[in-house]
Amino acid sequence: MLLAEELALIAIDPDSGRHAIGTRDKLNACLAGLLVVEAQFDERPDVPIIDAAREVLDDAGPKLKSVLSAMNRGLVRRLGSGTWDAVVRGLVAAEIVAPADGTVRPRHRVLETAQRDEIIDRLRAAAASDDPLPVNTAVLLSMTGPAQLLELVAPERAARKHARRRIDHALDATALEPVSQSVRKVLADAAAAVAVASSVAAIGAVTSS
Repeated sequence: MLLAEELALIAIDPDSGRHAIGTRDKLNACLAGLLVVEAQFDERPDVPIIDAAREVLDDAGPKLKSVLSAMNRGLVRRLGSGTWDAVVRGLVAAEIVAPADGTVRPRHRVLETAQRDEIIDRLRAAAASDDPLPVNTAVLLSMTGPAQLLELVAPERAARKHARRRIDHALDATALEPVSQSVRKVLADAAAAVAVASSVAAIGAVTSS
């Protein structure tokens, strides 16, 4: 299973068949970061989403922030689906989740709950410890924070401060640290843009009243 598929799988609530409301943009940024990692280091041939991610990398240039910002549009152009849907399609093909049920907000029933549980258990152990982490686990753990999955990784409130520190520093001093930093920068810039737009709208409403 690809790292991006692992993140998507744990983000799907088995009860609702969906990710949490309001998190799609954050998940897309984190999935894009994981696809960048796999496009650079995964040498398996003929994985369509990885091949498409490599093309986005080539087209967007050397700046990671530009690559992450271009990933969703790039996958739509190459695969016909945005980042989340393209990643989940791989889970459907592997029969890990069921095809979408066709509703306005599609649901994907989790078929392989044991695989989902294994990933969560691995991340919880990583977040709770201070031991060095395998690279794949460190990369995946680093994305759970910006993907708003802290409470899944650290269900006990008392453990969240330590877990947050592990998540935020999982890739420190590694070759993959720039990916983690760029994902967080993309999300911070998006949040700042929304705040500015909201302030402008509020000022406009006051001055026009």
